[in-house]
Amino acid sequence: MITRRDFLLTTGSMATLLAVEPAWAATNKPIGIQLYTVRDLMNQDPVGTLKQLAAIGYTELESYQGDKGIYFGLKPAEFTKIARDLGMNLFASHFNFSQTPEASITQAAEVGLKYMIVPFNKLTDLESSKRAVDEYTRLGELCRKHGVQFGYHNHGYDFETFDGVMPYDLFLKQIDPKLMVMELEIYWFARMKKDPVAYIQKYPGRFPLWHVKDMDKHDPTANTEVGKGNIDYKRLFDHAKQAGLTHALVEQDGHFHPSVWPSLTTSYKAAKTLAH
Repeated sequence: MITRRDFLLTTGSMATLLAVEPAWAATNKPIGIQLYTVRDLMNQDPVGTLKQLAAIGYTELESYQGDKGIYFGLKPAEFTKIARDLGMNLFASHFNFSQTPEASITQAAEVGLKYMIVPFNKLTDLESSKRAVDEYTRLGELCRKHGVQFGYHNHGYDFETFDGVMPYDLFLKQIDPKLMVMELEIYWFARMKKDPVAYIQKYPGRFPLWHVKDMDKHDPTANTEVGKGNIDYKRLFDHAKQAGLTHALVEQDGHFHPSVWPSLTTSYKAAKTLAH
């Protein structure tokens, strides 16, 4: 049952998101990519790799905090300028919240990133999940002070049950949606046999970022090019507006057929078609 408080939090979140970015239906539906997809290439040649991605048509970039940092060894302003000159927008990044998150958030704000996303946490029981609620609330407040939106990227463990409670449900119920949005990692919903549309309908407006990653038809532990797997993305994109979607990001974890650039071209074209 939805309480008055839950309703006000949800509708307040939707108003906040709509004030920050236009609704999906009102945009030109740009397709982005999570740079972890091309992590080895980015570490070897970030500029050349960005040029290849731009040539395919990707315009939105989400980075991650690897060994060389969010900007792959380049200075933050240098990286963002290179991306801009290629017609690309670095708007978000995953970051390791266990390693000086304050510094990462401050730096992100200085170069104009809109989102900082927690990509991973070791949730092993109900107590660790409750601690995560407190920590994410703190980080959400810190991000808000710097004009950045804090977010959470799900994995399979978010749908494990600890003492009758799923961490993902706990986060949605207990964390103020103004402080933490959800980055919908659709592959992991499918892998754990959870329906993202059911969550979208229950918590409308709280899923502005999507990782569009398909599941291999023969091996559910692997992913494949968008449109070649067994996830019904047409059904999902029919609920994009209800979800509050503003950024659709292709991601593949190294399963490229036949090789990286043809594979990412296939995924881009499929995602672009779905977005329309």
